[in-house]
Amino acid sequence: MKHFIITFGLLLFSYTVTSQDKNIETKSIELDNLINFIVEQIDRKTEASEAPLDNIIFLLETPLNDLITEDKVILNQAFRLVSKRLTEDDYISILTYTGFNGIALNQTSPKDLKAILYTIDNLKLSVKEFHDDGIALAYQFANENFMEEAVNTVIMIRNPNAANGEQVAVENTKAPKVKNNVVLITAMALLPELISVIKD
Repeated sequence: MKHFIITFGLLLFSYTVTSQDKNIETKSIELDNLINFIVEQIDRKTEASEAPLDNIIFLLETPLNDLITEDKVILNQAFRLVSKRLTEDDYISILTYTGFNGIALNQTSPKDLKAILYTIDNLKLSVKEFHDDGIALAYQFANENFMEEAVNTVIMIRNPNAANGEQVAVENTKAPKVKNNVVLITAMALLPELISVIKD
């Protein structure tokens, strides 16, 4: 774990240094604190606002498979809030790292909520090409899509559930359907034994 933290720190530092020429700001937050972070860090703007444009890359830590339902709920609410706080002229992108690395959503308006929520609900399916390093990809993407007149930000969303890849697979796997008559027969067969246990 210590080796991972040191490696992560060095990578983040090196990418931050190379991105300083273009003034790409990096922020890091845990998924559970994302909504509070948005309220505190992303100012509400109107179309008539004179504030500079925002070009935000959300870099989401993922498990090997897909997000668990609770994580999707938080992200859905968070992006609804982002949509209300930013304007049609701003841009957001969603990239992933750790479990699978790639671009899930290219630059789009925060008002395109349908595309954003579809991406969150189908995160792994939305990645067209998988890469070896999601963090390196995010900063390459940030440099390629840098906007001179905008505030360019990479927001790393750390996900504690990403380490539980096996649990995610189990939670997202639907139980096979069993015919009702099989369940009924099994329950009837067990009923006498259950009654005798209760009596004892």
